[in-house]
Amino acid sequence: MFELRGSARPVIARPDDFFEGTEMPTAGWWEALWPDPAAVIAAVGIARGMEVIDLCCGDGSFTLAIAKVARRVIAIDIDPEMLRLAGHRLSESGSRNCDLMRGNAYRLAELVPRKVDFVFMANAFHGVPDKARLARTVSGVLRRGGRFAIVNWHARPRDETVILGEPRGPKSELRLSPEQTIASVEVDGLKLVRRAEIPPYHYAVMFGGAAA
Repeated sequence: MFELRGSARPVIARPDDFFEGTEMPTAGWWEALWPDPAAVIAAVGIARGMEVIDLCCGDGSFTLAIAKVARRVIAIDIDPEMLRLAGHRLSESGSRNCDLMRGNAYRLAELVPRKVDFVFMANAFHGVPDKARLARTVSGVLRRGGRFAIVNWHARPRDETVILGEPRGPKSELRLSPEQTIASVEVDGLKLVRRAEIPPYHYAVMFGGAAA
């Protein structure tokens, strides 16, 4: 089993620590939406030899795909149940290059007090109340030339994003266009490097620091 780590101070999760509309889905439709997580990891540019943070990792479906490529992955979430599921998934796969950490995403620099190559965040940025604050936090943990990738739902009405016969994903009003996401992140030196389509309902935007 994986050891659950955290910051030096106890993590007491309050309701407002959880980003809105980022709960994990019921079994079945997540796999239907993401049948090939490795393709998403490749699309955003995670490569061998990198140290990667999977921020708001949920149950670890992308963490496992990252672990198969990266030198090391640090999976962070505030929900202990999600981290338990992620740990089980990683243990079942035999992965040994992962750390699980419970903590608030805004306190990323405290959780990981060193620079990393890549920060990956999927299906959570739409619910972040202070997006510029999170972007600054991520910028502070990236090495020179590091990357920050966000995978987001397109800003389509929820009743148009149908999976296994039912509308899925966050509320329509929470969804962000690529342009809105880019405007929220391009602070503190972070600049858009590339964007990509992640069919059927998502896009990815990748950012680098000014010296990237």
